[in-house]
Amino acid sequence: MPLRNRHGDPSREGATLDRVRLNEVMTRLAFGGRRRGVYTRITELSGARPGDRALDIGCGGGYLARLLAAAVAPGGQVTGLDTSAPAIGYARKRAPANCSFAVGAAQDLPWPDRSFDVVASTLAAHHIPDAARQDACGEMYRVLRPGGALLIADFRPSGRQHSPHSRATARRHGSAIPLEDLAAAAGFHIEARGDLPLLRYVRAIRPGAS
Repeated sequence: MPLRNRHGDPSREGATLDRVRLNEVMTRLAFGGRRRGVYTRITELSGARPGDRALDIGCGGGYLARLLAAAVAPGGQVTGLDTSAPAIGYARKRAPANCSFAVGAAQDLPWPDRSFDVVASTLAAHHIPDAARQDACGEMYRVLRPGGALLIADFRPSGRQHSPHSRATARRHGSAIPLEDLAAAAGFHIEARGDLPLLRYVRAIRPGAS
């Protein structure tokens, strides 16, 4: 996902890697010690299971990708995608054997049609330019097999600010992203929606026989 502003200028590798590490710390703080529980629940909601091929879009430092890798083992494979090369480098250093990473953007995925059983994307949609969000959802649809699941989550609107990180994010990104509308317009069948600490999620299925 377009996380380049968050992680800094990729030509300045040292400073940018420091920002990747800082982002990991700030994300932990934003969730108030609940990040593992929230991301474990996201993994469960994705429906990832042993043998699946899963794609994590906007993977950042690879935290969710590593949880997905555990869920699809044995026999499964997880790929993480992010526009930040330093973030991908950070993720690769921490990756289990069944997890790989690539630099790229959600609106121009490099994989063939029907390549994945599960696509997940958490706290990435608000980094995609408004004009490219529908294209990104169309790409998620394209690379999922029929019957495959999309789990997409982003900040939910709230009158209560939970941390300095969430206050800054609210100022930068404003209102919540219409995840359900974007997924439905791409052709997905909306199966579930709900709230988690800080997040709103949508689980959607690509119609058709698997």
